[in-house]
Amino acid sequence: MHDTSPILFDLCVMALAAVGGFIGALIGLGGGALVVPGLVMLLGVPMKTAVSASLVAVVFTSIGAAMIPGRDPLTNYRVGLLLELVAGVASIVGALTAFLISTLALQITFGVVLLCTAALSMRRVEDVDTSMLPSTGLAARLALDGVQETANGPRIYRIRRVGWGLAIMGIAGTIAGMLGLGAGAVKVLSMDTCMKMPFRTSTVTSNFMIGATAAAGSLVFLRLGMIDPVIAGLVAIGIVPGAMLGSWLVSRIKLRALRLVFLAFVSVMGVQMLLKAAGVLP
Repeated sequence: MHDTSPILFDLCVMALAAVGGFIGALIGLGGGALVVPGLVMLLGVPMKTAVSASLVAVVFTSIGAAMIPGRDPLTNYRVGLLLELVAGVASIVGALTAFLISTLALQITFGVVLLCTAALSMRRVEDVDTSMLPSTGLAARLALDGVQETANGPRIYRIRRVGWGLAIMGIAGTIAGMLGLGAGAVKVLSMDTCMKMPFRTSTVTSNFMIGATAAAGSLVFLRLGMIDPVIAGLVAIGIVPGAMLGSWLVSRIKLRALRLVFLAFVSVMGVQMLLKAAGVLP
């Protein structure tokens, strides 16, 4: 499509980016889980070009989400900045790894990560009431605890197991830089499961973080001359309105139906990426 129908190709890239930004901001995944396989499998874009464009897309997803009023009260900036110190460095390592390994290895890794992302999206999420627990360790020293709004009014939540959260964030950053993903599923897992943050707070904090993580990785791709400015520009144009809409809806709709659609799409794309790496698909 890229070679034969340039106008249609441009419109498809922007539409794909808009959908990716919408779902990425809504679920806290950054949009890359949709943008990269869409560019590769549907539009025939080379894998590493798609990864670098997706990193740019993730940056704009975060910017677009940040432009929506009402998300600040949900974001735990102290936690986000602490975790981003690890994720940003790991993203640079991941981007360098993507440059050094073969396209085949990148496709296999991407397919596996997509299936793992789908599996993480299936997990049941239930907020744990930590308001009665004491603030301890690094969370207490850095004042990481926050407040969430509930039906019964504001409630404090206590941050737990910061060390585990940082370790998982290192994995998330590597995935982000290597595969052009926001790695939001892993970041949210780090925050809501390990650190016991409320799920919606974890999701919005992930949106805040993913832009900085992706920016660190995209600088590596830019320095190595691997970013196609046309594709990256089209993705950036399409993804901002989608990300803004998704961020606006995050506290207004039930996410179960969207999660099921996302799960099905990501699972299919993960399998197709593995089949493409195996030579079964062109």
